[in-house]
Amino acid sequence: MDVKLQPIVEDFKRKLAAAQIRCVREKDINYGHQVVCAQGTVEGTVNFYYGKKGLSVVVQGKDGALKQTLTALATGERAALPAAAPQGGSAGLHPQGISCWMGCDESGKGDVFGPLVAAACLIQADEEVPLRRLGVCDSKMLTDDAIARLAAEIREMLGDRCVVSVLMPEEYNARYQAFKQRRKNLNHLLGSIHGHNIRVLLSKYECPCIIVDKFGKEEYVLAELQDEASSHQIIQVTKGERDTAVAAASILARQAFVDAMARLAQQYGMTFPKGAYMGIASAIAAFRKTYGDGELSSVGKLNFKNFDFLR
Repeated sequence: MDVKLQPIVEDFKRKLAAAQIRCVREKDINYGHQVVCAQGTVEGTVNFYYGKKGLSVVVQGKDGALKQTLTALATGERAALPAAAPQGGSAGLHPQGISCWMGCDESGKGDVFGPLVAAACLIQADEEVPLRRLGVCDSKMLTDDAIARLAAEIREMLGDRCVVSVLMPEEYNARYQAFKQRRKNLNHLLGSIHGHNIRVLLSKYECPCIIVDKFGKEEYVLAELQDEASSHQIIQVTKGERDTAVAAASILARQAFVDAMARLAQQYGMTFPKGAYMGIASAIAAFRKTYGDGELSSVGKLNFKNFDFLR
């Protein structure tokens, strides 16, 4: 892909995700890049070209709502967007009529290397549509570049109404062991971090509703909140990123995770793979050869089976 087209296409895909339109496939074409999109059973194609006269866009497909939306997203003609598109992901997770609510999410729980991160965002009702128009959605649907841009915009809009807690591996391993000694598990640890973030925001702002992307039994979060749990509506739901506040928290959490992984890579002079499978074994072997087993607790989550050789 042409380097001048790359940020344009990435921004377009971010907007697709926010409008709940799937990117089915994409490929380079002569003098440009093609993105095939779908909503339900309807497909549309957007061709981006960059030449001597600058950017040009060609939208193909059956006339209708999808083609109209794709044209708006690709050309910046926001007035053509369907009125419901910016709000498309909230799905009524928060009660109607409230002036503000909080969303909580995490990143790194399933990654062998790097930190465990949890974030919370408190948004006002009139901020939901602007956040969706920016492209705020589930971070798993976004590229790292898009996440970096959105994280900056979220922080600028919300200010101190967002909080991020990062447990780097060394602290994570120490706290995990402390929980294990009390016959508790990783979900208890994550619940404690969410509880901390929620209390930080509640210490500064009145907020009637808290939505948490559900990761296990509700007691993991409720036990940490105690008094707050009895005086606030706490909604724990899977795929909580459908809510705008939770989606914003997912982006901040992921950005903090990516930043932490970059710092580890710089500190140790090697790339640490994300996730729990591809490239993990070879990365552990390479790290052990250079730094020894004693330093593993500074880069990896030792509760993973990948580190059973240490036990």
